[in-house]
Amino acid sequence: MPTPIRVTKIHHACLTVDDGSTRLLLDPGRFGPRPDLDGIDAVLITHRHFDHFDPELVEEALGRGVPVWMPGDAFGDLGDSSGAVGDNLHEAVAGATLRIGALTVQVSGSRHAEVHPTIPGPENRAYLIDERVLVTGDEHPAPPGRLTALVTPADAPWLRAADLIRYVRAVRPELVVGVHDGLLNADGLSVARRVVDSLRGEGAARSALLADGEAIDIPE
Repeated sequence: MPTPIRVTKIHHACLTVDDGSTRLLLDPGRFGPRPDLDGIDAVLITHRHFDHFDPELVEEALGRGVPVWMPGDAFGDLGDSSGAVGDNLHEAVAGATLRIGALTVQVSGSRHAEVHPTIPGPENRAYLIDERVLVTGDEHPAPPGRLTALVTPADAPWLRAADLIRYVRAVRPELVVGVHDGLLNADGLSVARRVVDSLRGEGAARSALLADGEAIDIPE
């Protein structure tokens, strides 16, 4: 029987992706409690912004022997102790395919979506996990392969609803999982939920805006 992948939202853009034998932690930022590293097989960082990347947590993971992949321009945010972690720290290179436990991870992406007319954003990496779950970070990257679920921001200073709709129409996932809502109050969450709900008429069969601690299973 096919094994589902469980996506659990920790807070804001922080997630775990777990197939029952391998558990990945993605984008542990500083918008909520520090996630537990027990049982984590690898940490994946999409980009260096503080709501996606907590250097102290990454250093703790490296010190515990947990491998970490992140864009090369984020390496300088780590302390001097990161140089003594052996082979656990890796650059996430677009076009690479990683094997982490039972899961394959295809790396894509380019740069963070535009937030300033002349200053480019940091490098952004998207991760396609098990050819099912694409976690985009803060851009709208072309998927490197087929996918079932698109995990992407439902709210951000750089994001327009029209651009999200165009992206979902282009990718046409079975499921859209909205994240990146840590800046929103109750009224803002209500608006974001309506935007995410509307994606079911824009190329996605299902959509959800997960609450902190909520999980959703992605079938084979």
